[in-house]
Amino acid sequence: MIREIVFRVSDDVEKIVERMYEEDFFKFSIEEGKEGTFLKIYLSVEEDIPEFLEEMKLEFVEEREISPSDWFPKDLLKPFEVVPNIIVDPYDVVKEKGKIVIKLTPGLAFGTGYHPTTRMALSFIVNNIKNGMTFLDVGCGTGILSIIAKKLGARRVLAVDIDPQAIESTIDNAIKNDVEIEVLKSNLLERVEGKFDMIAANILPEILLKLLDDVHRVSHERTILILSGITKEKEGVLLDKARLNGWRLVDRKMEDDWVCFLMRRSSKNSLGER
Repeated sequence: MIREIVFRVSDDVEKIVERMYEEDFFKFSIEEGKEGTFLKIYLSVEEDIPEFLEEMKLEFVEEREISPSDWFPKDLLKPFEVVPNIIVDPYDVVKEKGKIVIKLTPGLAFGTGYHPTTRMALSFIVNNIKNGMTFLDVGCGTGILSIIAKKLGARRVLAVDIDPQAIESTIDNAIKNDVEIEVLKSNLLERVEGKFDMIAANILPEILLKLLDDVHRVSHERTILILSGITKEKEGVLLDKARLNGWRLVDRKMEDDWVCFLMRRSSKNSLGER
């Protein structure tokens, strides 16, 4: 069982996310709705609420125990087609030929394939990746984007995350799917070297803003950049920041209140090669 603890957020969400990262605490989500903005943290039954959260004096809303089936409705624990011809199979039961089957065990690491942000990012990856490309997955979660990119012909795949649980999950899932990908613990691009043909990030909008400050360094003039996890409220801010940092919007997807960008570098003259 897992403890889900909910707090109402009235302060600057970006500051709260920054504090989480400063404290190396990653088992959380931010949800915005008509009733307000909420921070949800996830702990094992034995874990105490971290001291730094007590210090932040957040408004407690509720606490409940949840099981994996609360995170993943039973219907979604069955094999499902995440995008055309790609099936996510949580329990390794699919033997279908002619389609790519991804063996992915549900868990606390985010990125299982059923969420709109993951589906939209995958759709852009499937439609744009070419054999021999190099692929960078920032905030890899379960590694689903990396695994599919490798199965679609990427020559080199690097998956990075700052959350140790995500690193462990990505390594385990890569082994299950018999693919070789590089997995690196890194705070965004801090430890990433080289330039990549395609870069995908399905993370919180506040973290995408930070990513845009450094992503130019690991890209080249033909790089495809996929940004997902964008809330409708933050779309304008993200787009302005991306343009300011030398990226142009090529395509956009929207599902529910989530948005995903497909971007390419602006002309060399916009910011110059860095």
